[in-house]
Amino acid sequence: MNILVLPSWYSSKESPNSGSFFREQAQALARYGHTVSVLVIRPSDTGKTSLEKSRTGDITEYYLHVKPLPCHLSGMLVMGELIRLFRTEFRSRPIDIMHVHSFRSGRYARFIKAAFHIPYVVTEHFTGFQLGSVTGKRWEEARKVYTDAAEIVAVSTGLRDSIAPLCPREIRVIPNMVSEQFFSGGLRLMPTDGTFQFVSIGYLVHKKGFDVLLRAFAQVCARTTRVKLIIIGGGDREPFEKQAEELGISDSVTFTGALSREEVAWQLRRSQAFVLLSRAETFGVCFIEAMACGLPIVMTKTDAWELLATRSTGLAVEVDDDKAASDAMLQIISQYDSYSAEEISDYCRDHFSEQAVCRQLTELYERVLEENK
Repeated sequence: MNILVLPSWYSSKESPNSGSFFREQAQALARYGHTVSVLVIRPSDTGKTSLEKSRTGDITEYYLHVKPLPCHLSGMLVMGELIRLFRTEFRSRPIDIMHVHSFRSGRYARFIKAAFHIPYVVTEHFTGFQLGSVTGKRWEEARKVYTDAAEIVAVSTGLRDSIAPLCPREIRVIPNMVSEQFFSGGLRLMPTDGTFQFVSIGYLVHKKGFDVLLRAFAQVCARTTRVKLIIIGGGDREPFEKQAEELGISDSVTFTGALSREEVAWQLRRSQAFVLLSRAETFGVCFIEAMACGLPIVMTKTDAWELLATRSTGLAVEVDDDKAASDAMLQIISQYDSYSAEEISDYCRDHFSEQAVCRQLTELYERVLEENK
């Protein structure tokens, strides 16, 4: 079928990893046999409205750069450009269904649905529901997007429960997908010098809980030797480097900054366990990337923890509890032989691989199209 993906955020030259999983899922759907286009709507850097078209792998990407205008005029401009796009680019092979990622791009899907009678499904990812930042106009906007959607999907049971008051129908849970590149390079390697290395990935902001992680890791260092922590991610590292110095663990902690997807996979396979102590997380693609490489995980009890941290894959602790986190990290070290890299990777493939997720999405699309005949 012919699918149009409308993400609420997407990769750019300035932020290549932002929304990278939207692009990876679109490419996976194309490999699964669909024709997939992605439409990204952004403010124009040049002050002029323009349409940029490119081919990335198996998908076609359209970037609609919109001239900055007052809100109501900007909306009218976008609607006009969308009509032009559908009457030209999608005229010979019409779009069958749209897939909206997060409610914030749903306004465009609602317009396209009304103008061209194309149904859409929406998958919600936004942590703002968990953090209480979706209020007022944004709350009403989300309600309208969900009401007009043919199907509503959440990436975790926790997020499903958070958006339930806004939704007029059943919310399905379909998790995020892990890129095949994290399966293809082999499983984790044991250290050659006896050092146990934890790795963590995330943008260096308060929500990701790196301050808690550093306190927990300091407690680990006080109770064992030959342990390291690698922190991967962009953002302002200076406060965390200062904290590590104050805790006396600077020599054991490395901040790499942002890395490419290939570099992330390389670092994962050279580590022994993954840890991220987020204060809010609707899913956490980095967990399944680590699991694909065979790493056991330590995480907090955010929205998806029951699906991710099973008896065979790792441990989950309460948010903001550095003592519990340090105990969990030490337990991973002491019981490391009980965590099979093959079993962890197999669990990840069964639940989060391209095939597993694309099969569920295709069944969802087919059901929508059947109901909208």
